[in-house]
Amino acid sequence: MTKVVTGAKEFFKGIDQIQFEGLESNNPLAFRWYDGNKIVAGKTMNEHFKFACAYWHSFNGNGADPFGGATHIFPWDEKNDVIERAKAKMDAAFEFITKMQLPYYCFHDVDVVDYCDNVAENERRLQSLVEYAKTKTS
Repeated sequence: MTKVVTGAKEFFKGIDQIQFEGLESNNPLAFRWYDGNKIVAGKTMNEHFKFACAYWHSFNGNGADPFGGATHIFPWDEKNDVIERAKAKMDAAFEFITKMQLPYYCFHDVDVVDYCDNVAENERRLQSLVEYAKTKTS
C-alpha cells in the first residue's frame, strides 16, 4: 500500500485509499476485479497493468464545449494567485493519484500551471511547480 499524499486541504474527504474487495463487495469505491497482487500468467496484475492518471483530463478540463461554458467547478481552482492555484490543483491531483494507488501520471507543461504571454514568467512558474511536484513524489 502506498502512502496517501495530501496538501494543506484534503479535497476528497471521507474517501480512503481504494482497495481490492472482490466481487462480493458492495463498496462503490472498491476494486472488484483488479487485485494488484494476483498472479496472472506468471506476473502480478500490478506488473501487467501500468495505470496512469492524465493530469489535464482529470484536473484541468472544465467541461466546456462550443455551445456553453464550464460545467465542472473545482475547489482547487478557487485561489486567485496562479502559483497557489496550481499548487492546490497539484495537491488534489496527488491526493487522488495516491488514493487510487496509481503508479504513474502524465501531463503537458501547460497542464501544471497557467501560462501567460511572457516566456520568462512561464519558465519561472513551471520551475516553481516542478519543485513542488518533487516534494510530492519523494
